[in-house]
Amino acid sequence: MVYLIIGLALLFIIVPIVAVLPSARQKERMQMRTIARQSGVSVDLTSIEDPNPRQDKYVTHTGRRIPPKLKVTAWRVQRKRERDWRQLPEVNWCVQRMLDKSWRWSVELPDEASDELKNWLNNSIESLPNDVDQVEESRYTITVYWHEAEKGSEQIVLDFLRQCADLPLNKPVEEDEG
Repeated sequence: MVYLIIGLALLFIIVPIVAVLPSARQKERMQMRTIARQSGVSVDLTSIEDPNPRQDKYVTHTGRRIPPKLKVTAWRVQRKRERDWRQLPEVNWCVQRMLDKSWRWSVELPDEASDELKNWLNNSIESLPNDVDQVEESRYTITVYWHEAEKGSEQIVLDFLRQCADLPLNKPVEEDEG
């Protein structure tokens, strides 16, 4: 009987400790986020509006609608600003992935955006992992919102962020003659 009590006491001590330890998937995500931080990318847990809000998952079992929010991880990189960035028009854009895996511009690239950036985004947005839900730029910060589902896909997202940040944001300013 004493051994049974000792065994139960040890069980009550060990089980909560084991339950707190991270799972293999959580360890993978921590490693992905560490790689991102070492590359100069900030990583935040956040929620965004679902680009596909009319899904059954946003209805409770009683039939009540709930807000269409997605819990995602935001990987952000700051774009280097030009010397005259205060005189240039601000360029903000946002592209979202739909249920059919196609991309839709929710905030179009303005006319002031460089042609190089427009062409590169149109050609490279498809290369992002399938679990990326949204990519945006606002106030010189480029953000990729995704679920970090596949280990190894972090390098694709890091390369995308770096290349996007290296491209010119605005069209060159033409000097008026005379």
